[in-house]
Amino acid sequence: MTTTYPIAPNGIFYSLQGEAHLRGFPMTFVRLGGCSVGCPQCDTDYTVADKLTADEIVREAIKVRHPADRDSWVWITGGEPADHDLRPLLSKFKAVGFSTAVATSGSKRVIPPVDWLSVSPHSYWPDRFHQRYGNEVKLVDGLNGLDLEIWVAEWDDKIDFMYRYVQPLSRNKQEDPESLKRCIEFVKKNPRWALSRQDHHYWAMQ
Repeated sequence: MTTTYPIAPNGIFYSLQGEAHLRGFPMTFVRLGGCSVGCPQCDTDYTVADKLTADEIVREAIKVRHPADRDSWVWITGGEPADHDLRPLLSKFKAVGFSTAVATSGSKRVIPPVDWLSVSPHSYWPDRFHQRYGNEVKLVDGLNGLDLEIWVAEWDDKIDFMYRYVQPLSRNKQEDPESLKRCIEFVKKNPRWALSRQDHHYWAMQ
């Protein structure tokens, strides 16, 4: 049986990464539909608009990327990508020259090797945080009650990430000023961590 993947509305598009370490890099985004995490504060439309095979997704990604961008990134997000077997999809992207990135909440392990693994825990749920290593970890202040100080006190010496970020909470693409203030103060006291923001909202991009 051929594996298919649920695709969210407008789920395959070309833009710039707006957050964390790869901020500003042009890349093709693949937003998978459906999500097992169920965050009450989620502002992402991950309903299922279509179901496509890995070959179909790769063909669409090649269509939307810039013609000159032959060594481009593909950023697989959701929803929760780790809900799916990503191996067929990632291998197809690698075969045509894409560098692969996956964004996950860390609620499940991401088994396949990827070029960039971005983990953003979606609350203080110790029993639902399983992907504890990767390229970057990003904490969103206040997301589902996540407290930066409590989370880091519990996990800072139990995780293995090259880059560590905190990010203010946004609602309806508007950054909460008090959350930004907390993030700035946190970074000043915790120099292993850096500030990330959702810059694509200010760029008027997806």
